Amino acid sequence: MGLAVTLRITELDENRMVMKRSRFPKAMGIMMLCISFVFLIMYKAATVYIWLLFYSSSILDKGLFFAIMTSLIGFPFLGFFLLFYDKNIIVDKKREEVCVRFKFLFIPIWRIRIKFAKIDEIIVENVCNSKTVAMHRAAAKGTGQGIRVGYWLMSLKGKELGKLYFDRNPKREEIFSYAENLSRLTSKKIVLVEQ
Repeated sequence: MGLAVTLRITELDENRMVMKRSRFPKAMGIMMLCISFVFLIMYKAATVYIWLLFYSSSILDKGLFFAIMTSLIGFPFLGFFLLFYDKNIIVDKKREEVCVRFKFLFIPIWRIRIKFAKIDEIIVENVCNSKTVAMHRAAAKGTGQGIRVGYWLMSLKGKELGKLYFDRNPKREEIFSYAENLSRLTSKKIVLVEQ
């Protein structure tokens, strides 16, 4: 799921690029809340038996009880978080800065401002480029040319900045288009790292 929570360019011109989070996490949040509702109904139907696990003398039964209760509490929180968490990145050539904003419940909770002068280079690297089970199966059938290997990370690197993660994407073409637009606006070079 982490690779599906990528950014997409929503606004682009010669002086500015705006990247926002895709809609997939909101859909995942709604799905998690629906699953939580189903869990609540199941809990109501089996309350007596679940609490018998808690009062059992077996450690395994107590462990099962805590696993059930953790999922009953954790799924709604995770769904709520995915539904209302938002991240966007604004690259502004006029201000000469990259601004990363994080919001929860439409309230700004954190903001990072990075001046272009602090950025030395834009790094695009291929991470986890080993073959997956799907690729092995496709190779056995004689297909699989369309299956991607690994995923791509884009980072900003500078002496004062260190290496700051910017975005990730399973598609090489998309991450390179983001990096090229960022490079055009910041006048910084792109460094490709393939493993």
